[in-house]
Amino acid sequence: MQIHKQLWEDMLLMCQALSEEQYRYKTQLLNQSSIGEHLRHAFEFYDCLLNAIPEGFVDYDARPRDKKIEQQCAYAQLKIKQLLEKLDLHTNDRPLILHAREAQNNATATSIERELIYCLDHAIHHQALIKIGLKAIKMSHIVHNDFGVAYSTLRYRSHKA
Repeated sequence: MQIHKQLWEDMLLMCQALSEEQYRYKTQLLNQSSIGEHLRHAFEFYDCLLNAIPEGFVDYDARPRDKKIEQQCAYAQLKIKQLLEKLDLHTNDRPLILHAREAQNNATATSIERELIYCLDHAIHHQALIKIGLKAIKMSHIVHNDFGVAYSTLRYRSHKA
Protein backbone atom coordinates (compact mmCIF):
# COMPACT_ATOMS: atom_id res chain seq x y z
CA MET A 1 0.00 0.00 0.00
CA GLN A 2 2.97 2.31 0.44
CA ILE A 3 3.09 3.30 -3.23
CA HIS A 4 -0.58 4.34 -3.12
CA LYS A 5 -0.13 6.17 0.14
CA GLN A 6 2.88 8.05 -1.24
CA LEU A 7 0.85 9.26 -4.22
CA TRP A 8 -1.89 10.62 -1.94
CA GLU A 9 0.59 12.10 0.53
CA ASP A 10 2.09 13.98 -2.43
CA MET A 11 -1.38 15.20 -3.38
CA LEU A 12 -2.02 16.26 0.21
CA LEU A 13 1.23 18.25 0.36
CA MET A 14 0.32 19.92 -2.92
CA CYS A 15 -3.09 20.92 -1.58
CA GLN A 16 -1.53 22.35 1.56
CA ALA A 17 0.66 24.63 -0.58
CA LEU A 18 -2.16 26.01 -2.74
CA SER A 19 -4.63 28.78 -2.06
CA GLU A 20 -8.31 28.13 -2.72
CA GLU A 21 -8.09 30.36 -5.79
CA GLN A 22 -5.14 28.44 -7.20
CA TYR A 23 -6.82 25.10 -6.48
CA ARG A 24 -9.98 26.14 -8.34
CA TYR A 25 -8.33 28.07 -11.18
CA LYS A 26 -9.63 26.84 -14.53
CA THR A 27 -6.97 26.98 -17.22
CA GLN A 28 -7.36 26.82 -20.95
CA LEU A 29 -4.40 24.41 -20.99
CA LEU A 30 -6.63 21.86 -19.23
CA ASN A 31 -9.73 22.51 -21.36
CA GLN A 32 -11.10 24.89 -18.71
CA SER A 33 -10.68 22.43 -15.85
CA SER A 34 -8.92 22.98 -12.54
CA ILE A 35 -6.38 21.23 -10.36
CA GLY A 36 -9.24 20.51 -7.96
CA GLU A 37 -11.29 18.83 -10.67
CA HIS A 38 -8.44 16.51 -11.59
CA LEU A 39 -7.71 15.70 -7.97
CA ARG A 40 -11.39 14.95 -7.32
CA HIS A 41 -11.59 12.66 -10.33
CA ALA A 42 -8.52 10.63 -9.31
CA PHE A 43 -9.63 10.53 -5.68
CA GLU A 44 -13.07 9.21 -6.51
CA PHE A 45 -11.73 6.18 -8.37
CA TYR A 46 -9.74 5.14 -5.30
CA ASP A 47 -12.62 5.90 -2.98
CA CYS A 48 -15.08 4.02 -5.18
CA LEU A 49 -12.85 0.95 -5.20
CA LEU A 50 -12.17 0.94 -1.47
CA ASN A 51 -15.87 1.40 -0.66
CA ALA A 52 -16.83 -1.42 -3.06
CA ILE A 53 -14.56 -4.09 -1.56
CA PRO A 54 -17.07 -5.37 1.04
CA GLU A 55 -19.70 -6.01 -1.68
CA GLY A 56 -17.18 -7.67 -4.00
CA PHE A 57 -17.95 -5.57 -7.07
CA VAL A 58 -16.92 -2.15 -8.28
CA ASP A 59 -18.52 0.20 -10.80
CA TYR A 60 -16.50 3.35 -11.41
CA ASP A 61 -19.24 4.82 -13.59
CA ALA A 62 -21.62 4.77 -10.62
CA ARG A 63 -19.23 6.54 -8.26
CA PRO A 64 -20.57 9.57 -6.42
CA ARG A 65 -19.15 12.85 -7.65
CA ASP A 66 -18.41 15.11 -4.69
CA LYS A 67 -18.01 18.57 -6.22
CA LYS A 68 -16.98 19.92 -2.84
CA ILE A 69 -13.63 18.09 -3.24
CA GLU A 70 -12.84 20.07 -6.39
CA GLN A 71 -14.00 23.40 -4.96
CA GLN A 72 -12.63 23.40 -1.41
CA CYS A 73 -8.98 22.61 -0.88
CA ALA A 74 -9.39 22.12 2.89
CA TYR A 75 -12.20 19.63 2.32
CA ALA A 76 -10.07 17.81 -0.26
CA GLN A 77 -7.31 17.52 2.34
CA LEU A 78 -9.75 15.99 4.82
CA LYS A 79 -10.96 13.48 2.22
CA ILE A 80 -7.38 12.56 1.30
CA LYS A 81 -6.57 11.92 4.97
CA GLN A 82 -9.62 9.65 5.19
CA LEU A 83 -8.51 7.85 2.03
CA LEU A 84 -5.05 7.29 3.52
CA GLU A 85 -6.70 5.65 6.54
CA LYS A 86 -8.83 3.43 4.26
CA LEU A 87 -5.75 2.31 2.34
CA ASP A 88 -4.32 0.92 5.59
CA LEU A 89 -7.37 -1.31 6.00
CA HIS A 90 -7.03 -3.14 2.67
CA THR A 91 -3.86 -5.16 2.56
CA ASN A 92 -5.20 -8.49 1.26
CA ASP A 93 -5.94 -9.23 -2.37
CA ARG A 94 -9.14 -11.02 -3.35
CA PRO A 95 -11.37 -11.36 -6.41
CA LEU A 96 -13.79 -8.63 -7.44
CA ILE A 97 -16.25 -8.13 -10.25
CA LEU A 98 -15.80 -4.96 -12.29
CA HIS A 99 -19.03 -3.61 -13.73
CA ALA A 100 -18.25 -1.81 -16.98
CA ARG A 101 -20.56 -1.11 -19.89
CA GLU A 102 -17.59 -1.63 -22.20
CA ALA A 103 -17.02 -5.22 -20.99
CA GLN A 104 -18.67 -8.21 -22.59
CA ASN A 105 -21.82 -8.90 -20.53
CA ASN A 106 -21.17 -5.59 -18.70
CA ALA A 107 -18.87 -7.24 -16.15
CA THR A 108 -15.45 -8.84 -15.88
CA ALA A 109 -13.41 -10.62 -13.24
CA THR A 110 -10.66 -8.64 -11.54
CA SER A 111 -9.07 -8.31 -8.12
CA ILE A 112 -8.43 -5.66 -5.49
CA GLU A 113 -4.73 -5.57 -6.39
CA ARG A 114 -5.44 -5.20 -10.12
CA GLU A 115 -7.89 -2.37 -9.50
CA LEU A 116 -5.49 -0.63 -7.15
CA ILE A 117 -2.89 -0.70 -9.94
CA TYR A 118 -5.50 0.76 -12.30
CA CYS A 119 -6.33 3.50 -9.80
CA LEU A 120 -2.63 4.25 -9.32
CA ASP A 121 -1.98 4.56 -13.06
CA HIS A 122 -5.12 6.65 -13.46
CA ALA A 123 -4.12 8.97 -10.61
CA ILE A 124 -0.59 9.40 -12.02
CA HIS A 125 -2.13 10.41 -15.34
CA HIS A 126 -4.17 13.06 -13.53
CA GLN A 127 -1.10 14.18 -11.59
CA ALA A 128 0.55 14.87 -14.96
CA LEU A 129 -2.43 17.03 -15.89
CA ILE A 130 -2.32 18.70 -12.48
CA LYS A 131 1.35 19.51 -13.08
CA ILE A 132 0.32 21.32 -16.28
CA GLY A 133 -2.19 23.27 -14.20
CA LEU A 134 0.50 24.07 -11.64
CA LYS A 135 2.76 25.34 -14.41
CA ALA A 136 -0.08 27.55 -15.68
CA ILE A 137 -0.28 29.25 -12.27
CA LYS A 138 3.51 29.25 -11.80
CA MET A 139 3.34 26.82 -8.88
CA SER A 140 5.02 23.70 -10.30
CA HIS A 141 7.84 24.14 -7.77
CA ILE A 142 5.57 22.79 -5.00
CA VAL A 143 5.71 19.23 -6.39
CA HIS A 144 8.72 17.01 -7.00
CA ASN A 145 10.00 16.29 -10.51
CA ASP A 146 8.55 12.76 -10.53
CA PHE A 147 5.03 13.97 -9.74
CA GLY A 148 2.84 12.76 -12.59
CA VAL A 149 5.46 10.46 -14.11
CA ALA A 150 4.57 6.77 -14.50
CA TYR A 151 6.63 4.32 -12.47
CA SER A 152 7.50 2.39 -15.64
CA THR A 153 8.93 5.61 -17.10
CA LEU A 154 10.95 6.26 -13.94
CA ARG A 155 12.36 2.72 -14.04
CA TYR A 156 13.20 3.11 -17.74
CA ARG A 157 14.98 6.41 -17.11
CA SER A 158 16.99 4.99 -14.20
CA HIS A 159 18.19 2.00 -16.26
CA LYS A 160 18.97 4.20 -19.27
CA ALA A 161 21.13 6.62 -17.26
